[in-house]
Amino acid sequence: MDALPIQMLTVAAYHLPHLLACAVALALLWMWTQPSPGRAQALWGAGLLLGSALLQLALGLVQALHIHRMAESGGAPGSIFAIISAGNLLLGVIASVGLVLLAWGASKAMRARAAS
Repeated sequence: MDALPIQMLTVAAYHLPHLLACAVALALLWMWTQPSPGRAQALWGAGLLLGSALLQLALGLVQALHIHRMAESGGAPGSIFAIISAGNLLLGVIASVGLVLLAWGASKAMRARAAS
């Protein structure tokens, strides 16, 4: 049996909790909150987190596929690993910006609530 489907499912299962948490956070902010100070920042933050999680999943799948092909052909690792690493670093920065936006939106909402 080919190991590629198991590798792909493992990569997807590894990313699934983060994807679900980001999707639930975005859904909660989108559907269950009323327009208020900080809501836009929180929505953008959750959206950035979800987008970066999806792209990290895609990069993980590409990496697993490349490793599988490399193992079959006996080839040496190419520059794709450097590109994937740089992409993961960039996505980490985007996720960090998303988390800051989410916290900024929450703090604006709490300050507005305390002031009223």
